[in-house]
Amino acid sequence: MPSASVRTGNTKKHPGRTDTLVREAAAAATGLLDQSERVLVVYDEGGATLYYESDDAEDGIGRRKLPRAS
Repeated sequence: MPSASVRTGNTKKHPGRTDTLVREAAAAATGLLDQSERVLVVYDEGGATLYYESDDAEDGIGRRKLPRAS
């Protein structure tokens, strides 16, 4: 069964919000691994974006945005 692992950098500013976002991203990435062999999660100030291979996307790269928890 596919699974996702997560590594993060500095989480000292908002550790609770970061932990929630990381858990949500890991769960979403694990779900996407059923559709795609590779999933990339990019974290930014607004949350995270998951990129994955998709036949449905025009450029072959699917995108899913996860907003940062308040």
